[in-house]
Amino acid sequence: MRCFVAIELDPALRSPLVRLLREQLPRTRDVRWCSEHQLHVTLKFLGEVADERIPEVCEVVAAAAAQLQPFAIRLSGLGCFPSPNRARVLWCGMEDTTAGCQRWLGLADPPLAELGFERESRAYHPHITLGRSKAHGGSAVIRHVLETVPAPPPNEMTVDHLVLFESRLGPGGARYYPVSTAPLGG
Repeated sequence: MRCFVAIELDPALRSPLVRLLREQLPRTRDVRWCSEHQLHVTLKFLGEVADERIPEVCEVVAAAAAQLQPFAIRLSGLGCFPSPNRARVLWCGMEDTTAGCQRWLGLADPPLAELGFERESRAYHPHITLGRSKAHGGSAVIRHVLETVPAPPPNEMTVDHLVLFESRLGPGGARYYPVSTAPLGG
């Protein structure tokens, strides 16, 4: 199964993003906007995980989470990847002043690498994906959003658990199903 580790959003963070998606983003075929159930902060994308490896992965996720105390994250503006001129992804940034996301990744990456999952090679920037460009014109749509749509308010939440999700691809986009939950702080 395709898996990733993520932070589930509580209503304080999810609500303004859902309003943004429903009320402020242009309806277009050039960008596939995320649905409400797709909103999350990815910590680590694992890709395909064999069923028999799931217990080992859950153990690593939980062991790393147990070493961290709950921490706060806050919505922090809109942006895009890789650049405004070639925008392919629109995201809402996350401010993580205690570097809790990065610390979890630093704890989990080595044992996950021992299980055969690639270490992160890029710098980690916590964000929530809002949409992906599907066509050449999508970059212009994303640029227009960045120029005209106000960022959501800097709402905050406390992260007290992480989730290993399975991602199932379908015609309406990916659907995410929780496989296990790992509380922070043991």
